[in-house]
Amino acid sequence: MEKIEEVVLEANGFQEFNEMQLKVLKKDWKAKNIVVSAPTASGKTIAAELLALNSIIAKKRKAVYTCPLRALASEHFKDWKKKYSDKCKIRMALSTGDFDSSSNYLQNYDLIFTTFEKLQSLVRHKAEWLSGIGLLIIDEIHELDSNRGPTIEVTTAELMQLNPKVQILALSATIPNSKEISKWLNAELVESDFRPVHLKEGVHFNEQLHFGREIEEVPGDDSVKAIIEQTLHEKEKQALVFCATRKSAEATAKKLAKTVEKRLSEKEKESLLKKSQELLHTLEQPTEQCRTLSELARQGIAFHHAGLMAKQRELIEELFKSNHLKVLTATPTLAAGVNLPAFRVIISSVYRYSEAEGSAKIPVREYKQMAGRAGRPKYDKFGESIIIARTESEADFLKDYYITGQMEAITSQLGIEPILRTHTLAVIASGFVFDLASLEDFFKKTFYALQYGNLEALFLKIQGILEELQNLGFVQLNEKEIKATKLGKRVSELYLDPLSAFKIITALGKKEISNPGLLFLLCDNFEFAPYPTVPKGMHELLWEEMLERKQEFPVNVDIAMFEDSDLLKKFSAVKLLELWLQEKPEILLMKEFNVQPGILHAKLERLDWLAYAAFELAQLLELKRHLLPLGKLRKRLKYGIKEELIALVELKGIGRVRARKLYNAGLTTISSVKKADLRDLEILLGAGVAKNLKEHFGEKIGKEKPSAEELEQSTIDEF
Repeated sequence: MEKIEEVVLEANGFQEFNEMQLKVLKKDWKAKNIVVSAPTASGKTIAAELLALNSIIAKKRKAVYTCPLRALASEHFKDWKKKYSDKCKIRMALSTGDFDSSSNYLQNYDLIFTTFEKLQSLVRHKAEWLSGIGLLIIDEIHELDSNRGPTIEVTTAELMQLNPKVQILALSATIPNSKEISKWLNAELVESDFRPVHLKEGVHFNEQLHFGREIEEVPGDDSVKAIIEQTLHEKEKQALVFCATRKSAEATAKKLAKTVEKRLSEKEKESLLKKSQELLHTLEQPTEQCRTLSELARQGIAFHHAGLMAKQRELIEELFKSNHLKVLTATPTLAAGVNLPAFRVIISSVYRYSEAEGSAKIPVREYKQMAGRAGRPKYDKFGESIIIARTESEADFLKDYYITGQMEAITSQLGIEPILRTHTLAVIASGFVFDLASLEDFFKKTFYALQYGNLEALFLKIQGILEELQNLGFVQLNEKEIKATKLGKRVSELYLDPLSAFKIITALGKKEISNPGLLFLLCDNFEFAPYPTVPKGMHELLWEEMLERKQEFPVNVDIAMFEDSDLLKKFSAVKLLELWLQEKPEILLMKEFNVQPGILHAKLERLDWLAYAAFELAQLLELKRHLLPLGKLRKRLKYGIKEELIALVELKGIGRVRARKLYNAGLTTISSVKKADLRDLEILLGAGVAKNLKEHFGEKIGKEKPSAEELEQSTIDEF
């Protein structure tokens, strides 16, 4: 077998390792824990490949890669599979869904790609194979101070306790306190400011680009448009434009479309025309957003944000990587996700609006993530990131604060009470904690403990949380022992916030609940937030309707309207879901409720999990009256159907639109569809779907002798 270093070089088409990677190789990388702190695009993933192959091939032990985003896990899975699956006979699996499973099948794989949340759920379900992993790769470990940071912080502490011999590789963009993270993980630190493509960071104002002392003229009243014009026509390069909101990303793409289209060759236009049709027909019926996206893609530009369907985002990413799309406008989430470099990155604003803070500056770290996307390895000698300034004084401020300023240190978020409550129950239910001494011992091993030293305040919070969990019925406490109840264990396995679980349990325990009541119950949870905004014109009518229907909901509306600032948003979400269940077309729902396809489908996915959790809790508590309504509701929410179509959507290739066609044609049961003539099904569903359906029922569909007309047509098509 070749040396692992040689295998990695060959798989990536490299002649040698870069400066940062050589620093890793100088460490005891085959045995010790390592933290790599280096800029975006410096090649940190190569370090992960080296250590993963060493664990799998040399140590004969599994490796687990975990990161904050599904898209990132999926991107690395595809890339590594192409490079190493066949050559090194490594079995790889991508596992980012189903939080209520120990996923035992994963024991048959050598390299597993997950998200932070999925890995935590595997620990909660006591997946036996976790004790045998040789390497844990934590990508984007600077996410420790995000809202999902405590998940990886607690999971890492659990895995180090469960498997003391596990090797840990943590990867991060440059951060000031990487030494602190290394100390927590008992790791050797590799720090580097190396980038394979030099990054020039600048500011644009008064029709000029300022890169330090270097000044470049960019004439034009509209800053972004002028820079794009120059990037495409003078530099002949691609550009990424980061915008503050989804709405501004779309508006910017529309504004730039004609400028970009001029740059396309006839061949590129032909290719984009085909792909634009795929973007158009992702949903059952194209929405306004689908049409806009399709038209823009045809012109060589697209927008990218959470409001798009996953298939659309993937297609856009593929088109940008292949240089078919010349410009991409995006929200900042793209910077933390998949690898989409461009010669130029334009940051149109460093301000973000939130309900809590109003307009506020983005962190320096977020700016560095965006700027780090500038420069395409193998194509560019350097990349340029440009912040748009309106005045000279603002330009000076932006240079000092973002370009030469210091990034913020990473701080643990574990002390935030709702987060602490969830993880306290989890460590008890998973068996890591069994009395007060072991509870204190566990939390002393967290990053929070290292940062804050004095844990008195944390333990006071935990003491209050333990009493709260006991009152909720999720743990049992005495002087000698802390243990989770059967219900507490199930709540933890279901990955629910204990207060959300208690709210569901309390509502289910009272009486039968109507479908609107169940919908409200599922929406009225921390896990469903943030809620889609309610158009101002709908406020008064919604309040009026909610008060008229208040008996249907499992809360006291008269009190909640003064205490719950999100109450109207929750009711609006219920109204949206009721229309979805009545089979109202997606396009009309999105127009009426001002919600984008990607957001709607993400919320439906979240509701599927909450409906499943409610069903499981009702089953455990033997609240049998709720099982059938919850089971039916879950199926209906998944497809957006009336109850009569539940059986039909189980058929292969049959969604809500085709199921309704079958039902309206009198084919109301699976047996009636099975008996139906192929020709009739072809008229209703199309030839391909009808054929697949018949084969699904076990019928052999032979290729019939073509008619003279078909033969003639096929001959014409050949020309």
